[in-house]
Amino acid sequence: MAVDKNRFDQMVNLVIDKLEGGYYHPQMLKDGRVKDSRYASSGETMFGIDRKAGGSLNDTASGKAFWNVVDTANASKNWKWNYKGGELAPKLKEYATGIIYPQYESLASRYLTPQAKALVDSDNRLLFHFIYGTWNGSGWFKKFADDMNKAVASGVTDVNKLSQVAIDSRTKEGLRAGSPPNSLVAQGGNKIASLFNSMKDYASVGVNTTIEGAKETVKKAKENPVVTVVLIAVVVVAGYVLYKTLTKNKK
Repeated sequence: MAVDKNRFDQMVNLVIDKLEGGYYHPQMLKDGRVKDSRYASSGETMFGIDRKAGGSLNDTASGKAFWNVVDTANASKNWKWNYKGGELAPKLKEYATGIIYPQYESLASRYLTPQAKALVDSDNRLLFHFIYGTWNGSGWFKKFADDMNKAVASGVTDVNKLSQVAIDSRTKEGLRAGSPPNSLVAQGGNKIASLFNSMKDYASVGVNTTIEGAKETVKKAKENPVVTVVLIAVVVVAGYVLYKTLTKNKK
């Protein structure tokens, strides 16, 4: 079952606002807008989406629309480093979600067990972790999924405990078993751990997040259409409250 799209959009916006940067083009290094030589190997990026390395993701309708906005603004010449689009930001975020959503569903369906995916999709913290895992790439997504599947298979269905599994996956281990943590992934993991503390009060979508509870909720929804409407409303409101809570102090 696919994750609720409204909640997904809110989580993507949080990834962009809290973890990913704005615009960069190699031309910036040539004309002096960027002076850090470490950018010499970087391609054009916006919101952490790489125009060249993104491959087929940028060939989708959303991908083409995303970069068309950038090109129409003549961003390579007009925008400063790390610019997040100004009045164009909402449209760029909408297209970014269109890029990430199908990729998330593809990776989650491929690497998470049905039981693990149901739990991930039920909790904003776990969903946030795996949405950012989509940015990290399929290799890291699979590594995070393997850790989550193992925990769930062992009987852990408490989303608070699974949230710690998510943080440990990023901060205590490398991509391969026995390898040391990747510094950039671990850095992101520490930021996510801090965000999780803020997200905890708004972690669930307002329903029981155990597998048994999820089954009971679906059963009741089928029996009573009113319940379905209420659940949808709770999902939308919870996602909106979470987003406003975490972004209210944004500069």
